[in-house]
Amino acid sequence: MPLYERLLKIDQRIVYILVILAMLIPMIKPMGLPIGVSENTRKVYNLIESLPAGSVILVSHDTGPGNAPELNPMLTALARQAFRKNLKIVAMCFFDNANGPQFIQDSIEPVATEMGKEYGKDWINLGFKLQAVQTMKMMITDLWGGAMNVDWSGKPLSEFPMMANIKSIKNDVAVIFETTVGTPGYGEWMTYVSEPAGKPLTGGASLTMYSGVQQYIRSGQLKGFLGGMRGAAEYEQLVKKPGKGSAGMDSQSIGHLIVIGLIIIGNIGYFMQKKAALQK
Repeated sequence: MPLYERLLKIDQRIVYILVILAMLIPMIKPMGLPIGVSENTRKVYNLIESLPAGSVILVSHDTGPGNAPELNPMLTALARQAFRKNLKIVAMCFFDNANGPQFIQDSIEPVATEMGKEYGKDWINLGFKLQAVQTMKMMITDLWGGAMNVDWSGKPLSEFPMMANIKSIKNDVAVIFETTVGTPGYGEWMTYVSEPAGKPLTGGASLTMYSGVQQYIRSGQLKGFLGGMRGAAEYEQLVKKPGKGSAGMDSQSIGHLIVIGLIIIGNIGYFMQKKAALQK
């Protein structure tokens, strides 16, 4: 069989196997392929990097299963940077009662364990909260009241040493970090908390929301922005620890290279076949 026929008749099973392996292997072991870091991602990193040790970051992680692969890695990267600088994290969510609190736990706890940080001393998960706007407003002056005085497992906040000095957003929180897929989101946090309390707001969202937050970035109301999985991968690159964001980008990149390679092979086979036909 001529070479061009072999190129044009590659077994479909081989193609499927190549694509599956190209996308699966990076997901199991992130390669951390280099990517350019955007200015908006660097702003997020620099804001957290500027905080003195002991500062408190309030996290609102508002996502569901559909966008968790994009947003959860952002929270993990934040935790890595925060714990390296000995910052405290108070995390909560207003979206998806069934999954939100567990997403927070799964994103932060492994990093805390790895870096020798303790739940209740270095970070806490307040879980899911109802009535987002009312709770946000209350937390400006009464964080405990907004959290109903308990963490995500129902334990009283008085049992956790770190909460002894964290009573309100206005007096005790340095930065608000919001990851969102819609509402509640940046608009609510800006209007009801960050602007009235004078607290910097940063974070990330699905890439589809990027155009919708440009005005906030330009005005300085939003201090940087992590856009989708790409933004998460860029943040991981800055904290020097490839994670699920980098794995997702690696998988996409290698998968695209395989597809492009197959297209090239197909075209080579086509032109070889055409040349052979003309020579007959």
